[in-house]
Amino acid sequence: MDNLILSVDFDRTLFSLGEFPEVGKRRLANRLVAWYVRRKKRQGWTIILNTLREPGKGLEQAVEACRAYGIPIDLVNSNDPRQIKKWGESRKIGCSLAIDDRNIGLVGWLLRKLG
Repeated sequence: MDNLILSVDFDRTLFSLGEFPEVGKRRLANRLVAWYVRRKKRQGWTIILNTLREPGKGLEQAVEACRAYGIPIDLVNSNDPRQIKKWGESRKIGCSLAIDDRNIGLVGWLLRKLG
């Protein structure tokens, strides 16, 4: 069985959007996503933080915020090495499940309205 991979966005997903590059507050919808990420990690999933933030442009603050709140991150803006070996390198993050505030559906709606 392939390793299960969860890709999760940062701004408006794990945290509300603050005054960039500062990290926003954690609202209920954001806390629910963080809980789900922790649950998937306990189940053995690989967690990828997939964000538009880059080194020197808020990425360090995002990674530190995840660490401070116990949100497990295995990779940042990078594909799993096992996937790269199997499929080759790609700028698109390969994952089994992606969570983003722009997702269509209940989670995306909640993040946009309450996050």
